[in-house]
Amino acid sequence: MNNSTVHTFGYNKSLILTWIERIEKSLRRASLCVMMNLSVKDLVEESETINKLTSTDIKELILKVENIVRGEDNLLKVSKGGVLVVGDTHGDFRAAQYIVNLWKEHDIETLVFLGDYVDRGDNQLENINYLLALKVLYPDRVFLLRGNHETPSVNSYYGFSSVCINTFGEEAKGIYNRYNILFSYFSPALLVLRKILLLHGGIPAGLHTLEDINSIPKGDPKVKNDILGQILWNDPSEYHQGFEPNWERGIHFTYGKNVFNKFLETHDLDMVIRAHEVFLEGYKYFFDNKLLSIFSSPNYRMGNRAKVAEISGKGDVSLIDVKEP
Repeated sequence: MNNSTVHTFGYNKSLILTWIERIEKSLRRASLCVMMNLSVKDLVEESETINKLTSTDIKELILKVENIVRGEDNLLKVSKGGVLVVGDTHGDFRAAQYIVNLWKEHDIETLVFLGDYVDRGDNQLENINYLLALKVLYPDRVFLLRGNHETPSVNSYYGFSSVCINTFGEEAKGIYNRYNILFSYFSPALLVLRKILLLHGGIPAGLHTLEDINSIPKGDPKVKNDILGQILWNDPSEYHQGFEPNWERGIHFTYGKNVFNKFLETHDLDMVIRAHEVFLEGYKYFFDNKLLSIFSSPNYRMGNRAKVAEISGKGDVSLIDVKEP
């Protein structure tokens, strides 16, 4: 619509244009939420419908989410509290549903997943498709960050590619590639209240400013950018103070307390919340409680518990159990 042709008939023109923009935004969102014979609202609220998605539906769902996340900054920002933060779910569809219900019941404004949606779990396609539908339904309130398993170098070995082959047959390669292209547009970090940084793995060596995260190229399935790779892969360590090679994973670094505190000071941060590791209690604090690591799939390994973290409007962080459905 050409705003210059709008006739105001004595009414406030700026107010009318605001109404028009809101209507157009609502129409665009409505068009996103209709898919073939299913709506994303049905996919989110009626879990059995997830299994009714055809390969055509899935391609359309992927495209809809890609159109959203392509326009998001690499460093997302949430300026107010009321944020629920979710660690790895790894194909745990029931845990994801439980967490979404918590988010709704507690009336929390924003929901952030820290990555690792596929591989290893029993319901990998259901889990990722459910979260994609959630993103379409709530594009400004739900954010899906990228984890190291949202890369073909990892998910081709740990189960997701096999799930696609077993499910889609001749279409498997194309759909698998579409998922990974989509994943490459997921943002790697989100900043809450300008003070709490959320990411999957850890702080990277060589990052001069947080805004430099926005200069990382999107659409990089192979993670050629070193800073991006570190954000997805780095782990904290209590056995040294600096950055050291990550021998356990065989890629990138571990980081100690001294460099972590320097990172907070340089970037004027109070805290970092990350995922990437499973702990028996579902969480672990590092470095004087300034780094919180959470894992959100219960009974993933050795009967582990699972947690999500809630950030209040004042920036206080509390932990909530993710119970076995």
